[in-house]
Amino acid sequence: MRVVVCAIILCFLATSAALAADAPKINLSANALTLKDATDEVAKQAGISIVLDPKAKGTVTASLNGAELGQVLDVITKSNSLTWKKLQFARKEDSKVTLDQLKSGILALASMPIMGLAVEDPATKTSAVFAKDIPSTPDTSKVGLPEGYMWTTVYVVLAPEAPAATASKPTDKVRNLAQSQAQAVTDLAGMNSNDRRQIYTDQWTAAMRLTPEARQAMLHDQMSAISSLDPQSRGQLLRDMSTAMRGSVGATIRQSHGNNRGGRGN
Repeated sequence: MRVVVCAIILCFLATSAALAADAPKINLSANALTLKDATDEVAKQAGISIVLDPKAKGTVTASLNGAELGQVLDVITKSNSLTWKKLQFARKEDSKVTLDQLKSGILALASMPIMGLAVEDPATKTSAVFAKDIPSTPDTSKVGLPEGYMWTTVYVVLAPEAPAATASKPTDKVRNLAQSQAQAVTDLAGMNSNDRRQIYTDQWTAAMRLTPEARQAMLHDQMSAISSLDPQSRGQLLRDMSTAMRGSVGATIRQSHGNNRGGRGN
């Protein structure tokens, strides 16, 4: 589905946008009001659309009378460590696509760093370029649009980006299991090939009793753990795995050919 957001998009994004002088005044009396209820009330009074980031959580306690929209949004967001932005884009006047359907795209655009954007439409052989740091609020009423299009304004309340995960200290359970695994590797190295294969078979059999999601998660973590090795060890391990795989495939092919010859002989 081609959304007009990609046709003539992103005219203005600003954290504390200046609002028109004739903008409606807001009265908000809230005591631990949920963020959604607060933004819904503001949107209703101001006659605007507010898109709330699903990750944005909090409550609002405030008493505002005759306040400007920007002031109200500042109070709502800053008290919950959130931010807000104003987004204007062009869409078809008769479009049946609702803002709710565009929500994911709106949130993605509003979350982008304000750097620059170029949009090219080969179907109409037109393009548009949008730049950052426009010194004043653009007057979109003076920007011509193709016939049948109109400007749409949306206010977006955003949650901060999640901080990068930090390495957690291993628990006693993790340390103990890691030590036992290290000892198991040493013990396996001292066994003969048949005994090792039996143990590995038992391990894989136990793994196959798990749910597919659990198995896939474990395999993913095993592969990810390889990238945590130092480059020299990682390279050697990958070479060892490649050599072992070639040997296993060759043995499987030879066994398969032997079985086929035996079958033809019968």
